[in-house]
Amino acid sequence: MSTSTLSDRAVSYLRTAVPVAWGSLVGLVLGWVAPHLPGELGQLLADFLGGEAALTFIVALAIAGWYALWRRVEKQIPDWLTRIVLGSAAAPSYSPVVAVLSADGTPVAGPASDQPDGTPVVAGLTDHERVALAHAHDLLPADDPGRDAIAFVLEQARHLA
Repeated sequence: MSTSTLSDRAVSYLRTAVPVAWGSLVGLVLGWVAPHLPGELGQLLADFLGGEAALTFIVALAIAGWYALWRRVEKQIPDWLTRIVLGSAAAPSYSPVVAVLSADGTPVAGPASDQPDGTPVVAGLTDHERVALAHAHDLLPADDPGRDAIAFVLEQARHLA
């Protein structure tokens, strides 16, 4: 996989929008081709795709299938083809944020923790993420357990900065 100069956000948008465009195109082509298929199959498919709900379902299925197929073979195809079918040869990286608190405010062990005892940790918060979390913290009622969880995340992040 090649190194991308795009931001993780741009890569994630591309890797969402491009498969949606391709999957939508597949659904659209299927809708155009169905009436021209020979025999009873063509007529049945055309009748099925004539309904708005059915066409929406087929397009959603085409999008999901497109994405699943190309993600499955991504490591075996060249980067240029991955860019065409998925939008980017690079996968976005997401900073791990693990902070789970029980109802009484004590940390709960989590599978993404890098601590031997499973203690929740926070790694790699950007300034933007810290500000967004601080705003979310301030918006929550004082008795909301989510407020304590956010405070825990922010405290952990301060120790890492």
